Amino acid sequence: MAPRIFCRDLCLESGEPAAGLGASPISYVLLHWPRGSWRVPRIRSHLMPETLGKAILAANASGIHVALVDGDEIGFTHEGFIRRSVTPQEAEELLRHLAVGGSLEGERDERMIVVCCTDGKQDPCCARYGFSTWRALRQAADPTRFRILQSTHLGGCRFAASLVVLPQRARYSRLEPTQVGDFLACLERASPYLPAYRGNPALAPPRQAAELAVLLWAARSGISGDVRLGDADEADLIAGRLKFAASVGGHFVRAIVERVEFFTHTRCETAGKDGGQARVTRWVATSILAGERGTE
Repeated sequence: MAPRIFCRDLCLESGEPAAGLGASPISYVLLHWPRGSWRVPRIRSHLMPETLGKAILAANASGIHVALVDGDEIGFTHEGFIRRSVTPQEAEELLRHLAVGGSLEGERDERMIVVCCTDGKQDPCCARYGFSTWRALRQAADPTRFRILQSTHLGGCRFAASLVVLPQRARYSRLEPTQVGDFLACLERASPYLPAYRGNPALAPPRQAAELAVLLWAARSGISGDVRLGDADEADLIAGRLKFAASVGGHFVRAIVERVEFFTHTRCETAGKDGGQARVTRWVATSILAGERGTE
């Protein structure tokens, strides 16, 4: 029997970066639903009322990502507030309230939340790579400081293991179990873990790619500090090449990002099939020019 082909491995071979896909959702709702009951799509999960599924769609349409999660018994979470127990009807009402701009009233949970996709029903990569990373996180994390959850699809199966850290909304990908200790240490210091970081969750793709490139350059150079990124010349968009002036730790650089096409398999179901590749266009940092005048 031929070995199983995984889209995550093919994506790595293609060289497509996990970073630079753009801004994250405006917020996340975490709804407890046992992992064994997850289905694709998530609104068809076992025992989920149709009206709750429609409320999930309404929240999604308003920019809120609703993830089904397992790992503890807390029923509903949004923006650091929790409801320890909710019925499906109560969850539906809360989601509709949030979708029109409301807020969740409840108990405050100050712990940082790490959500790791283990949704094998969505894609085998999420089970193969996500579950081992989630298990390593559960073993390593201090439960008084971190809440570690496994979740339904977070986007980008080919970048597994895929994670979101809340409340920062920061996305991470390809986090290996062996990297978990360093990852948690960075989160404790309120610093992004750069080897798996997908970029500032508030930025559009080209700025995100440029800022992350500057952060990586600074880390290699032993420089610390926040990145200040200037504006690029929009006229360069036509050529697919943008230059961003930036400063970090008193050093000035210029980051150049370009549009690059990749041919990759976005799901395992297409891996190994003729014509299964998708053509994706990404913004990729191609060079950092140090010593050039950046933002003041």
